[in-house]
Amino acid sequence: MTALPSSLASGAALQPATVVALPRKIRVLHLIHTMAYGGVETAVLNWLRTIDRNRFEVHLVCFANPGNTEKPFVDAAERMGFEVHKIPWSRRKPLLRSARLLAAMLRRWNVDVLHAHNWYADFVVALTARLVKVKTITTAYVWFDYDWKRNLLQWMDAKVLRLFDCVTAHCESTREETLKRGFSPDEVRTLICGFETHRVELTPEVRAERRRDQGVQERETVLVNVARFYPEKAHVFLLETFAQILQRQPDTWLWICGVGPLEEEIQAAVDRLGIRHRIKFLGFVTNLPEVLALADIQIHPAHIEGVPLAICEGLAAALPVVASKVGGLPEILDNGRNGILIDRMEHALFVDAVCRLIMDPALARNYGSRGRHFIENDYSLKTAVARVERTYVELVGAEG
Repeated sequence: MTALPSSLASGAALQPATVVALPRKIRVLHLIHTMAYGGVETAVLNWLRTIDRNRFEVHLVCFANPGNTEKPFVDAAERMGFEVHKIPWSRRKPLLRSARLLAAMLRRWNVDVLHAHNWYADFVVALTARLVKVKTITTAYVWFDYDWKRNLLQWMDAKVLRLFDCVTAHCESTREETLKRGFSPDEVRTLICGFETHRVELTPEVRAERRRDQGVQERETVLVNVARFYPEKAHVFLLETFAQILQRQPDTWLWICGVGPLEEEIQAAVDRLGIRHRIKFLGFVTNLPEVLALADIQIHPAHIEGVPLAICEGLAAALPVVASKVGGLPEILDNGRNGILIDRMEHALFVDAVCRLIMDPALARNYGSRGRHFIENDYSLKTAVARVERTYVELVGAEG
């Protein structure tokens, strides 16, 4: 793997790229293995819809999973005007067949750069690069101690990354974890997701009316959680915490936005805790800024995170955030300024933090305004995409 310029390895220098005159468009294909529509999927689509189409031609391919679990991602991409192509996938993991089909796509579109997202995409891309000449790049999102199966896949992925021309991480925390797997600092650069603010402004009267439509009365508090239903998102912990919050603040609601394979377990926990009368499941939300504009506090316990775009959305909505101090969250949440970071997964710590914000609306508003200022000024999508574009230019320029 070619070493990167030291000025680009870290995410510290995030200045817009200098425009380089190119003889033709650089053709880039993104391959993603998606099981649910979440932060990774959103980040990829945000990059692709923002990239300079005068300089780059983009193609999008995902896996055709059993049960059609990629559908929310495909639907979102198509709403943005992208045509999504698919390669086959199943429990038997047809790596060679998928690689051959992907190689045919690369030849058909004369692709210059092949960008992988997630483990199985890494495996297929590494194999495809043995069948057709193409520059390869991957983005790592999280490293974590999962169950034995996912730990094995993660270990294999760390080995496969060595076969890529360029390895990137989507936040500084993930970059540091990648370096621990045997990479030198000049081999891994940070490509932040970036964020484009979708601010929704409602008059107090309209906001109160829309909250009443959802069953929320005056002076009641709405907590919101946005996360797909996966083990690392700690939904049962969230519900147990909320049950304790209700004991101290009975006029509180919890809105849960998300879908995923743990829905049955989560629903069972709601019934076990006897809190269904104060829970609203909103499912997969396509109008998230509008929903967040009706909430008061975002709460986000998690065992592992990168930089979740759900939190970026909450900051843009001027919500105070109570979240776990894990992964890349400290890179966007300044504890005590725009939110509260909790060091340990203890119910009491989360309960105390949330109740403090409920009882001190001025403090909550202060945190919210600071969060909005940060996300609008210091974590822009424009800066993020400029860095992605520069990476592609360098990869193609390094050819030969």
